[in-house]
Amino acid sequence: MRLIRPFDLAGATKIRVGRPFDGGYVMIDDFASIEAAYSLGINDDVSWDFDIAQRGIDVFQYDHTIDGLPFNDDKFHWSKIGIADKTDGLMASISDLIERNGHSQSRDLLLKCDIECAEWDMLYSVPSSTMAQFRQIVIEVHDLYMLGDPSNANRCRQALANLTQHHAVIHVHANNYGGFRMIGGLMIPNVVELTLIRRDSGPLKPSILQFPTDMDMPCNREWADIYLGSFVYP
Repeated sequence: MRLIRPFDLAGATKIRVGRPFDGGYVMIDDFASIEAAYSLGINDDVSWDFDIAQRGIDVFQYDHTIDGLPFNDDKFHWSKIGIADKTDGLMASISDLIERNGHSQSRDLLLKCDIECAEWDMLYSVPSSTMAQFRQIVIEVHDLYMLGDPSNANRCRQALANLTQHHAVIHVHANNYGGFRMIGGLMIPNVVELTLIRRDSGPLKPSILQFPTDMDMPCNREWADIYLGSFVYP
């Protein structure tokens, strides 16, 4: 859990991107010179994609579980492809998709990922050089309780290590649909939404915020948000 402790980026301003409640993410307001965005997992919500597209950024969207987008935009590029650790049929690795779209040399991409537990395989196998291409990442990490399962713990830890090798968490929010579990005497949320910034974006220091913040909203508006406090684990 120390791998995903939050930091503050000096001089940064945060904004909310996407719709209220479920589907919106808190990000650093820094989108200048972004070359493209990747949106992994769509379902019925393209509010984040649309907010990014309104900034003049092309959004490459992937979801093999739907037959079309809820609405379209000139900046949207959707494919019925799922995300996996390797390319095979309707599934593809993020590295291969980046190469396919001509972004192999890009250094200022955005990533949004909500792929219902498939993120673990993706993060475990993704090359470090691919992750380093993203300036900002928003990702929903599911089933964190697997960190307490001996059969999964090492793989999950390596996945989080890969996620944070070039990036630092700068915002965290628990999805209140997921609840939490006690692992080793610690309260661990089952599902967290993480925002990460590449470490070369500026000076970072341990965050002094308490989560959720005023910008956060419960994913399920009928239930209270999950209090995370500082989200710093011993």
